[in-house]
Amino acid sequence: MGKGIYRARLGKAPNKKIVKFLSSIEDDYRIFEADIEGTEAHNIMLYEQQVLSRRDLVRILSSLEKLKREYESGKVKIKPEYEDVHEFIETYVIRDVGIEAGGKLHTGRSRNDQVALDIRMVLRWALIEVGEGILHLTYSLLKKAEEHKETLMPLYTHTQHAQVGTLGHYLLAYVDILLRDLERLDSCYRRVNLSPLGAGPIGGTSIPIDRMRTASLLGFDGVVENTIDAVSSKDVEIESLSILANLMSTLSRIAEDLILWSSSEFSFIELADEYSSTSSIMPQKKNPCTLELVRGRTGRVFGALNGVLNIVKGLTTGYNRDLQEVKHHLWAGIDAVK
Repeated sequence: MGKGIYRARLGKAPNKKIVKFLSSIEDDYRIFEADIEGTEAHNIMLYEQQVLSRRDLVRILSSLEKLKREYESGKVKIKPEYEDVHEFIETYVIRDVGIEAGGKLHTGRSRNDQVALDIRMVLRWALIEVGEGILHLTYSLLKKAEEHKETLMPLYTHTQHAQVGTLGHYLLAYVDILLRDLERLDSCYRRVNLSPLGAGPIGGTSIPIDRMRTASLLGFDGVVENTIDAVSSKDVEIESLSILANLMSTLSRIAEDLILWSSSEFSFIELADEYSSTSSIMPQKKNPCTLELVRGRTGRVFGALNGVLNIVKGLTTGYNRDLQEVKHHLWAGIDAVK
């Protein structure tokens, strides 16, 4: 497929370097399926609102499902001349079923509320996945705490011996900390799980849409009521990254303790072979590389949070293209945690 449809009003062909610079395709693969699902829900709503005919709806949905199958089978490769995944999908449908039906796919919707929807859908899945990981980890810590409820160990202040405690007591401390992280995720999820779709470019649309219907179809608890807020605010992304950064700081502290305890100077623990590495020159070494990378990759999440904060700090209220860069940092932070 060649260039898309959004530049049709411009008389001159786009500069190839500028098109590549503008394109968010590499970051958009993450939202591909969410964009299709959101588009399907939007068009079902348009049909129910009598904006779209049943015939057009069937053709649009059939084309979108066809594209979804192609994507799932690995056949979809988006060329950089498309600005984003939204343009690619709309162009695909128009070329597949014709402009008469396909050209109505985007009725009453802007890319601004569309991408805000896609991000929240992907973010929902990510928060659930991270939450499941926290539950698995706390369960493992609880089992170990039960096994070692009478295993004595020194407790430290200022990295000096302070009081006698147990390993079980230490492990339960992190159970409590991680459960607070889980509570933060749950609270954040409720704010993420509101649909911005229907906000249009910034001030809504005169098309008789039903925002609550699309929100319901997509499993949202409600809508982001203010349209300006819906397309221009990135507080849920910042909040999510803040929680992930806090979680990673916890995991980094655990990793640091275990690294120290596995050293020959402490010899409190021995790391399992499955989670250790060796030296290329010193055969006696058993290196805690997995734990070191947990500690090291915490910086990626901190960096992602700082990246988003620096993007939004000086923006005027409304949608700005700078916000396109938020996805890159958000995905990087999520991937580092997972």
